[in-house]
Amino acid sequence: MKLKKIVLWMVLKIMSIFLIFTKVDKEKITFISLESDKLEGDFRLLSIALQKQGNYKLNYILVKFEKSLLGNIKYFCSCIHQMFAINSSQLVILDYNNYVVSNFKRSNTKVLQVWHASGAIKKFGNDVYRDYKIANYDYAITNCEYYRSAFASAFGVKEEQVIATGIAKTDRLFKKSKIKKDRKLMYEQFPQLEGKKVILYAPTFRGKLMHGLNNTMIDLNRIKDTLGDEYVILYKMHPLVQHTMLSVDQDILCCNGMSIKRLFSVTDYLISDYSAIIIDFSVFEKPMLFYVPDIDEYRSDVGFYIDYEQEMPGPICYNEDEVIKGILEHQFDEEKIKAFKNKFFKYKDGKSTQRVIGLINKIMGGDM
Repeated sequence: MKLKKIVLWMVLKIMSIFLIFTKVDKEKITFISLESDKLEGDFRLLSIALQKQGNYKLNYILVKFEKSLLGNIKYFCSCIHQMFAINSSQLVILDYNNYVVSNFKRSNTKVLQVWHASGAIKKFGNDVYRDYKIANYDYAITNCEYYRSAFASAFGVKEEQVIATGIAKTDRLFKKSKIKKDRKLMYEQFPQLEGKKVILYAPTFRGKLMHGLNNTMIDLNRIKDTLGDEYVILYKMHPLVQHTMLSVDQDILCCNGMSIKRLFSVTDYLISDYSAIIIDFSVFEKPMLFYVPDIDEYRSDVGFYIDYEQEMPGPICYNEDEVIKGILEHQFDEEKIKAFKNKFFKYKDGKSTQRVIGLINKIMGGDM
């Protein structure tokens, strides 16, 4: 890994000499993602809104990183592409951290980090061990003021550079008609869900993108067998480990690759761990359980931005028996769930996309 990093840096350093021939296009906005090779999530919503305005040149570099020889070659080539796209753009919009921006961005290009989550339970960015220091960001957005200091630290910016606009893709959570449509589509695809209590298991990943990723395993078959036929379990693994299969039981449905918002529309209970989707799901004020058998190790290796045991609005479970007990005994505090939602969601009007677009317009207009 160290050798690959050195080679990449040297090649990009040599290529950066040619930036003297590259001028910034004042109308150009470049979106860069390493999570997906297609336009989705916040990028899709922001792109649609900007296209409707019609006053910018939109450019996209969308790569889904894969840890393989071919994946490394694609990433290497993408970094060269990024070098010139970044430094010819007035604004670069990121949803993950970016090596090229952090090491080879010139000051006359602005960078907006929209991130891919509504907040952060676990530490990330510059607050954890990583292969390179995140730098050269100009702005980042967040869901609420609570996370301004955490995001500033993680992204290497000042707190005033973190703007609480709300997150574009959370707008759907506040639109009843879209939730109803999602529920209808889910019942059409999975008719066995109707009339059942639906449990969604959606954890984050473990490990690091460049070094290898893994999961904390859970015995969903045991949970389902104990709870009985009244329940159906869905599971969705993090997009970076979405090839993971946990069961072949017909009442334990793999939903990898599906929209988490669509899954929320039919979910009665969420089981998660350190994932920021906990924040999104709190909007529905429904029961949540936290399966964290590795919490001590995780706290030591990664760490949290919150007092995990105090803040989580539901049973903290260290094994499947505690998950089962939490559900059967309905160990949930509705007021705590509401308080959690209100603390981590500033805007509940479904207009966060508009606020982010307003911020982009200010940056492009030189008002920030």
